[in-house]
Amino acid sequence: MRSNASITRFTLIALAIAVLASIAPSRGFTDSLVVGSLMTNYYDVASSNLPTASGYGGNGASGGVGDGLVRIVNAGNLATEQRGTLCAMLYVFDDIEEMQACCGCPVTPDGLRTMSVINNLTKNFGVNRGNTNAGVIDILSAAPNLFIAKPVPLPAQISPIGASGWVCDPSSQYANVIGLPATLPDLVDGLRAWETHTEGAASVPAGAGLIKGVSVSEFQTARFDAGHTFELFDLCFFLITNGSGSGACSCGSGDNVSVTPEPIFQ
Repeated sequence: MRSNASITRFTLIALAIAVLASIAPSRGFTDSLVVGSLMTNYYDVASSNLPTASGYGGNGASGGVGDGLVRIVNAGNLATEQRGTLCAMLYVFDDIEEMQACCGCPVTPDGLRTMSVINNLTKNFGVNRGNTNAGVIDILSAAPNLFIAKPVPLPAQISPIGASGWVCDPSSQYANVIGLPATLPDLVDGLRAWETHTEGAASVPAGAGLIKGVSVSEFQTARFDAGHTFELFDLCFFLITNGSGSGACSCGSGDNVSVTPEPIFQ
């Protein structure tokens, strides 16, 4: 039997989805605008040596044998904030479907952001120090979604866009923490992402070693789902506010300031 708390939470989520549906046309959550805004890929950095949390792999198995690089570009889709700078909202799951990290990373028009799976995306897992060997990365392509008129300390998951006042908040809820009204992000089809995979294929018969290779795969666009999107925001907000300091990915390397910041702090 479900607890009262579980029933209440389920009811609140259902109400949130209904509210989202009602305001979707004005906030960018229409089918015509969200096509391509949700992208997904897998990572596997160690399953040929160590089993994953769900039990795949181990010594001598086929699977990941090294770091992967995620590269994100902004195709120049003009957002009204920051001269077209977009936010890559990243959500990192382990292979038992636990969100372990999230972060919002700015990508300037025709800019390139590069990050390491091991050093940037899975280094600071949040829930029970989860298994970092393999899992899933979801990316939302969004316009900057929070303007802060004066600089304030920000959690590691939220990245400022230079000194413009705009930030990339992957939870879409941090505004409430600092006394500002929260708004849903405008999801836009402007970012594209790729990932390198370093993998090994176990020999047959076993014992002759791994055949190693490197491949590059593009993140695949997925059908937009409002409930799943709210879940991404909610789980990320938990990681931001649980007070442990964990659960944050980091943005790697790349320009995060448009040539002409707009607006500028006064």
